[in-house]
Amino acid sequence: MNLIAKRILVRNTIFLFLLSSFSLNAQDEKIAPEDSTNINKNKDATITVSSILFKGVLIKNIAKKKVFYFPNAFEWFSANTIEGFAINPQVKFTKNLDSHRFFTLTPSVRYGFGNNRLQVDMESQFFYNPKKNGLISISGGKSIEQIYKESTLSSLNNTLHTFLFKENFFKAYERTYLEIGHSFSPIKDFLFSSNVSWNNRNPLTNLKKFEEDDNYTSNNPLNEQLSNTAFEKHQAFILQFKLRWQLGHHLIKKRGNLVSQGKYPSITLSYSNALSNVLGSDVSYQKIALTVKDEYVLGETKGTWLMEIGDFLTNNELNFVDFNHFKGKQTFYGSYNSDQFQLLDYYFNSTSAIYFQAHYEHSFPPLTKRKKTKLKPLIGAHYLYTEIGGHYVELGGGFEKTIGAWRIDLYSSLRNGEHESLGFRIGLLFD
Repeated sequence: MNLIAKRILVRNTIFLFLLSSFSLNAQDEKIAPEDSTNINKNKDATITVSSILFKGVLIKNIAKKKVFYFPNAFEWFSANTIEGFAINPQVKFTKNLDSHRFFTLTPSVRYGFGNNRLQVDMESQFFYNPKKNGLISISGGKSIEQIYKESTLSSLNNTLHTFLFKENFFKAYERTYLEIGHSFSPIKDFLFSSNVSWNNRNPLTNLKKFEEDDNYTSNNPLNEQLSNTAFEKHQAFILQFKLRWQLGHHLIKKRGNLVSQGKYPSITLSYSNALSNVLGSDVSYQKIALTVKDEYVLGETKGTWLMEIGDFLTNNELNFVDFNHFKGKQTFYGSYNSDQFQLLDYYFNSTSAIYFQAHYEHSFPPLTKRKKTKLKPLIGAHYLYTEIGGHYVELGGGFEKTIGAWRIDLYSSLRNGEHESLGFRIGLLFD
């Protein structure tokens, strides 16, 4: 059996295992909201095999208004070509206070046994004014981060693909930082957020045994705009601002994070400014983006869509980390969100020029009324335009199991009118 046949066999075996795991644990997947008004006074823990491996474990003590969230096992114990085996014990602690206020603490300690590096950082939030949606956050320390911090690539996916298929999608650097953020509603239906951060960015390379193995790619990703995405150690002082408008929006809390919801589209204007020569900063640029997002329900059908346009106003001095990146997905298993692609390369299309992206997904009524076998058909379309890459389109569809919350899709992509790729995608749908 050749190498390609072995990889296909392993992929299919894992695919079937994941699918059976989702079905076996379906009744245990839903996590109740973290609401301090819950009258249950006992400790409540949602612990299943699938939550330990995929979703994470939520433990609540309603009487003491405390919530502990433990990420899945692959976030605690992972492996990659930069660190080798890595351990990253972490927990998110939420303390609910009176009048719907709360604070969170998220300490993280990470150690790579291959590169012998230790990283320690802490994130904290205080929701101090519910009437004005007042939230302040402070974080700092040293961490290993993906070049695109919001990448869809999880530790589970990276570990599986790196050591079963020799596809190391994880591209990271070491960041020492201090970050302070604040958000509040100055007037009804508006949410204004600001963030200031100082960052010391240190490039990383693969361990020697992986660097010498031609089956693995460099830690510097390929990109259509830059022939070499490597960068030297540098500092960056960055200011970020967001103004969000949505009629009748309200905030809800999920695992200690505030999420804005409303019946009408939201419009967000984002602006970032990297200032050179401030606290040793070597980076200088300005970029702006406008995002419109909506979700609607018509009977038993549901539609979600998002459009975003962005560009750099100035780009005097920036590194690949500062490019505009997009939520691609090159692994067969993963999460589903309204602003991500299903087949797009993680970094090849990243750009420092103008871009436009649009996403639409629509779910139809279930094919059957039987509760345990309800399957909803779905269709989706995703579009990206960049100056160099041109027009990229993804079209696909699949099924969502409403009880048990898993989903499977088949997607096809085209670039400038020519077929580019075809692939299956499967994942759990987390509330």
